[in-house]
Amino acid sequence: MQSLLIIVACVFAVSIVIIAIIRKRLKAKADELSEAVNELSFNGNKSDCGHTEESLSALSDGAFVDIPTELDSVFNGKIISSAQENELFDRYMPFYQEVCSLLRKFEIFHISPSETISKFAYDFGTLHRLIKQHNEKELALLLDTHKDFFDHCLQYPLDKQQRRSIVSEENNCLVVSSAGSGKTSSIVGKVKYLTEIKNVSPHRILLISYTNKAAAELTERMATDGLKGYTFHKLAIDIIGRATGTKPSVCDNTDALFIEIYHALSETEDFKKNILEYFVDHQVNETDLEQYERERREKLSEEKKVRLKAMFPDMDGRAIYVRSEQEQKICFALSSLGVKFRYEEPYEHQLADEIHSQYRPDFSIYFEKGGSTKRIYLEHFGIDEHNLVPTWFAQDKNMTYEEACREYNDGITWKKAAHEKFGTQLLTTSSADFHYSDIKGKLRKLLKGAGVPIQEKTDAELYELILPKGSKLEKALIRLVATFVTLVKSSCKSVDEVLQQAEKASDERSVFIIEKIFRPVYERYKKALAERAQIDFTDVILQATEICRTSHPVAYDYIIVDEFQDISVDRYNFLKVLREGNPPAKLYCVGDDWQSIYRFSGSDMALFNQFEEYFGPTDINKIETTYRFGEPLVGQSSRFIQRNKAQIQKNIRSFNAEMKTELEFCPYDKRDYCKTIEQLVASVPSGKSVFLLGRYSFDDYYLSFTHKMVREGNRAYYMIGGRKIEILTVHKSKGLEADYVILLQCNKDTYGFPSLVSDDPVLSYVLTEGDQFPFGEERRLFYVAITRAKTKTIVLYDRRFPSVFVDEFLHPEKITEESYAKHRNANKRWTGKSDQFLLKLHREGRSVKYISNKMGRSQTSVIMRLGKLIQ
Repeated sequence: MQSLLIIVACVFAVSIVIIAIIRKRLKAKADELSEAVNELSFNGNKSDCGHTEESLSALSDGAFVDIPTELDSVFNGKIISSAQENELFDRYMPFYQEVCSLLRKFEIFHISPSETISKFAYDFGTLHRLIKQHNEKELALLLDTHKDFFDHCLQYPLDKQQRRSIVSEENNCLVVSSAGSGKTSSIVGKVKYLTEIKNVSPHRILLISYTNKAAAELTERMATDGLKGYTFHKLAIDIIGRATGTKPSVCDNTDALFIEIYHALSETEDFKKNILEYFVDHQVNETDLEQYERERREKLSEEKKVRLKAMFPDMDGRAIYVRSEQEQKICFALSSLGVKFRYEEPYEHQLADEIHSQYRPDFSIYFEKGGSTKRIYLEHFGIDEHNLVPTWFAQDKNMTYEEACREYNDGITWKKAAHEKFGTQLLTTSSADFHYSDIKGKLRKLLKGAGVPIQEKTDAELYELILPKGSKLEKALIRLVATFVTLVKSSCKSVDEVLQQAEKASDERSVFIIEKIFRPVYERYKKALAERAQIDFTDVILQATEICRTSHPVAYDYIIVDEFQDISVDRYNFLKVLREGNPPAKLYCVGDDWQSIYRFSGSDMALFNQFEEYFGPTDINKIETTYRFGEPLVGQSSRFIQRNKAQIQKNIRSFNAEMKTELEFCPYDKRDYCKTIEQLVASVPSGKSVFLLGRYSFDDYYLSFTHKMVREGNRAYYMIGGRKIEILTVHKSKGLEADYVILLQCNKDTYGFPSLVSDDPVLSYVLTEGDQFPFGEERRLFYVAITRAKTKTIVLYDRRFPSVFVDEFLHPEKITEESYAKHRNANKRWTGKSDQFLLKLHREGRSVKYISNKMGRSQTSVIMRLGKLIQ
């Protein structure tokens, strides 16, 4: 027992000694670490122009007190950038990790840390907040110091938000502007601040805008030797010229070249055949077709039905309007086989009675035989191989599906019986034929069997009938091809990449168009430019980008970009290599996402709205004071655009609370349209400027019949009431302003506002991703239109068909989320596999609701697709 006590006492004594030794060593380590922290200091001397990449690694001779004191000392009079903040964290981190490890051990052994160590740990934990406080203090001091400069650098004082953006020293500064907020003044102020206050050499500043006019205006307003505003293209041309010793020859009329190439290709048999196939099988895009079909079904029981126009007229030269896409293709097949026919001509025998109206067979076919004219008939039945009708037959007739099938098949039986009774010859096709055979081949066989002479037209003859040179249809197709080629290049993709995307999506239509029509034109386009020793404007950007990537022929301290919301992928890549350097150039980009309206030209709104993801840490500044217009338009337009939550939220206000700008909605009757415009113009005080704005360049169609148009250069005017009134498209009005604006024809129509014209689905593979809010870009375009006026915007609309945008202002109670809502799969294409699954469910007798839930499609989409598949 005594031995055990001795052992315990020894262990206890040894433990005390060990603990004492550990505590002594920990205190020594604490003293050592405190001394290291006390010696911790950074050299904050700035190098050229105050760039953020200067080293903070050199130890100074001054004693370290604490982090806040160090920040104030090293960055006295300076704003700490994100890059500097990151370097501070990196430099302090090893000491902080040691401190944390030591503090954990102190806690175990109940040792109180020194004040130096405790404060260092606390300060490091709040470093973000300390830096923010430091920057806010320095910004306030900077703005106060240079108040006189900002008051007088332009003809009028800059506002607080403009000043705040100008003094930013972050590597990336994005200035989110708004309509009439003085973004050009902010840019001019930034340049003057850099050259006059920061003493940056003008040749170290790159100023980029999107149009020659804007670049020239900026250059003129700067009035600074050595500083010139560029467009992306002009800068790229200069870079190529300096790097190669030869200024590139740019093809400035690519439209004419595309026409020339298209016409040359259309002389070849393969291309001609592909164009014919496009117009016969692929011309109507899915969205337009579904819209057509929906309208047709809605009015099926009405006297005036919505019809589809056949490509060729009947034997009498009259246009044919048929009931379905399948009948449309039958018309084409009959015409291409050289068969004479009429559509829905009354049957030669009278069959009308108290139950039936006079029978009108789908097609009456005429041919000569034995010196006399023969007439036979062709009926197209909308049934599948199981004699089942489309689901929408039942819905339109408000009956069960079984009743609809029975009624339709009874009608088939009645028609066949009529022909049998009178001995007239009837040929028949069905919807099933379109799925299991070549309809043209089937008709050829049926007609030959009936003794109808076939005089089949060649592809060349059909092509000339369908697509005569210079026709609107041909121009539209060439424009589609040219748009695709331009977007492929500006998105920095290859045709092969786009083709792979379409193949992956099982999009047979787009694969056909890209491979058989777009690719041949694209290859010839590239070859033609090479033979002419020319490049196009997109090539200019791409070539200059590659030169800058490999040799860095230009170097800047600051790059300032105007209208940044219009940035495209190719320009983004160009901008990235332009700023490369040691240190990299600082970016100052100004733009308004509410006015992003050039997606069809390749602009990518994600590069603006997700700026930091593409460029790195960013100081985002908003300039929200508009100098153009006042209330109530400020509030009305802001609420309208911000219903789309994808837009950056802003609090727009007028610089003058007393300024008033009205937004008026004016209905018109079609017969009084021009008179209404005359009255509106007459109501504008003399001496006040007026714009007529149209969504389309042809929105002045009716006005052109009653008023004289005059042109001055690129500008067009109408003489109305003795006044010269300029007319513009909304796109061309961007950046301009007038006292009064009259917005024409804001109606609900295919060519209304918002436009209901659908982009060809094939362009989805080269267009940048649009926001998901319905009519997102059209909404931004409408915002641009109504914010051009200083005194009043007047929105003209047909009282019978007001635009949904008009209703949104005048009758908000009518507008619900469903008014704009789209099913989550609204734009998802129907593939061959999904079609087969849909048909399988339909043949099993499943309800539309069941199929909708099973396939994740809207009920409307299911009904329309079934209508197409089993007409």
